[in-house]
Amino acid sequence: MVKIEDVQGVDNFLVKFVASVVAGSPPDIVWIRQTYIAGFVEKDALLPLLPKELDQVGLKAEEFDQVVWKASEYKGKRYTVPMDIHGYQFFYHEAMVRDGGLDPAKVPTTWAEWLDWATRLTKDDKRGATVPYSGAGINWFFHGFLKQAAKANVGGASTADFFTADGKKANFNNPAGVEALQIMADIFKRCNLPFPDGVASLDLFEQKKLGSMVNGPWNLNRLADPKGPAAAELRVAFSPQRDPKNPSWWAQSHQVALAKPTKVDEDKRTGSFDFIKWLNDHILDWSKAGQLPANKKVLASDAYQKSDLLVHKHLKVWEKNLATAAFMPLHPKHVEVENDLPPILEKAIRGQISVQAALAEG
Repeated sequence: MVKIEDVQGVDNFLVKFVASVVAGSPPDIVWIRQTYIAGFVEKDALLPLLPKELDQVGLKAEEFDQVVWKASEYKGKRYTVPMDIHGYQFFYHEAMVRDGGLDPAKVPTTWAEWLDWATRLTKDDKRGATVPYSGAGINWFFHGFLKQAAKANVGGASTADFFTADGKKANFNNPAGVEALQIMADIFKRCNLPFPDGVASLDLFEQKKLGSMVNGPWNLNRLADPKGPAAAELRVAFSPQRDPKNPSWWAQSHQVALAKPTKVDEDKRTGSFDFIKWLNDHILDWSKAGQLPANKKVLASDAYQKSDLLVHKHLKVWEKNLATAAFMPLHPKHVEVENDLPPILEKAIRGQISVQAALAEG
């Protein structure tokens, strides 16, 4: 029998999981974000997964997308098995774009083109675009555009990231960081943000009052519902780029790991690997909620490739561009950054302080 406990809220989950490890009574398996790997390993909360064990149950490295597989290794070891890949691509409302006098077939490919779209579509109670201006989504968006600016070698900041390569310092107070945060501030200002209290981006998108956004595939669970008001007008394209010749997009992954108990029970460990294998074999069901399978066999299956679900149709954008996914770096202090950085960047996005001042403070 498998017992599953669903813990909602990042802070609640982090505290409860670490406490269970310290108490010697953790769950056998834990489902985590890829970005939590380093922190949990340094807290001695995860067991390493040996290649031999993974091979025995058919979880071989070559069966997974190699970008996410390599992005999940920490200090040369594997602690998790990737379940999915998700990240930010370009959503737009075709009817609103057309009614706004623009050509829906000419999708913005650069930041400048998107900003122009956003500006021209913003009129009365309609907003041409939105960007995250509170919460963890700020970090995700900023990191994605930071890596784009780095790949474009803006101001020579080709290594820009949340951390330096040695992990000792922040690495975004540079020209790449300035451009990434500035485009967020420009969208915020030009599109009459924030939204009214109690109004969310998906609400406005469904009401044909939000023209576009760079966001994640989990939104397909609602927007691509055939019974939903926006399904027929929803279009998804590759994220606008700082330099289309050097593309990238923010990516993250849900992964499963073995929590570290006081004493390893080999029977439970064997059973845990079998369950992870079962989850991976049935990950197509999870994809229906807007998560791209990390397992290449599932991606290549007829059940996915020939699916008539709108969610799967739109997920092809993520699948097609897997090679350019830019995953967030694994760092023990990621959780602190996830909590502390957004309020600082938010001040610049809202125009309360300069972009340069926010980056210096961060």
